Amino acid sequence: MKEVQKSVLVNILIVFGLLLFLAVGSFAFWTNDKEVLNVLTLIFLSLQFLFGLTALIFSVKRTHIATHLFMGSLLAVWAILYFLVENVLTCGIKEFWPVFGLFAGLLLFTSGFYKYRKIKFGYLIPSVTLVGMGVWYSFFSFRVIKTSFIVVVKRLGPAFALLLGLFLIVLFFIQKRNKKFVVKDDEIGTFSDEDEEIVKDVE
Repeated sequence: MKEVQKSVLVNILIVFGLLLFLAVGSFAFWTNDKEVLNVLTLIFLSLQFLFGLTALIFSVKRTHIATHLFMGSLLAVWAILYFLVENVLTCGIKEFWPVFGLFAGLLLFTSGFYKYRKIKFGYLIPSVTLVGMGVWYSFFSFRVIKTSFIVVVKRLGPAFALLLGLFLIVLFFIQKRNKKFVVKDDEIGTFSDEDEEIVKDVE
């Protein structure tokens, strides 16, 4: 029961952290104020960082759930990134936003690897996808590619949709032939595969 309560507590921290991030992000997108970060935003970022760090610590020490590890680290890192954008870096959030997705992919892969101590196909594919999308959108956001993103979508949209469909078909067959690389529902729990074996030996 105590473990369930701790898991619920971590989920609550993650939800409040996400709400804080959305509030801060909305403020940034709808204002052009690049001066000193206002007090309210600073408080929100501090709380988001603390919620994320607490969830991260609980996931490592208590719950051992990969989702908690991922979301806790994500909230903490996003808070740091946002603070840097507003106070240190020369670019604004409207240019920097794809980097948040890039870090989400990196942290998702790290969380899955830390949880299972090996590369899991179920974590690798979405991680690579998020990193790839973050890099791709960064090219347009930071004006590395001068062409309008809308023009690129109109010209390459059909080809992208076709490649995406082929990728999903290939992914489906890979998952059918390599079950060990897929994260099953019963794997997302309190213990990793190695920990479960230890518990069975003790019992």
